[in-house]
Amino acid sequence: MTFSAQAGAKIITEQVAAAASAEQASLQKGVGAGVGNDFCTIWPKAKPLLEVAATVLVFIPGAGTIAGPVLNGLIKIGDQIFAETCRA
Repeated sequence: MTFSAQAGAKIITEQVAAAASAEQASLQKGVGAGVGNDFCTIWPKAKPLLEVAATVLVFIPGAGTIAGPVLNGLIKIGDQIFAETCRA
């Protein structure tokens, strides 16, 4: 299976759009409208939150000690996708 940065960006964008749509439907407001509809606007907003989550996860005994480093790895993948697909 070949995986490209564009495919990764598309997967993340689709997941964010689906979550925003579900939240918007439940609240009947435009809550998800400011999230962004492409990876280049989503990643800069999501990355800092993911970094905080990765830092906190490390302190949870058991699975957290593995989940934190895994999340850090996924953040690095997100950075690579951003660098490849969001060239200024």
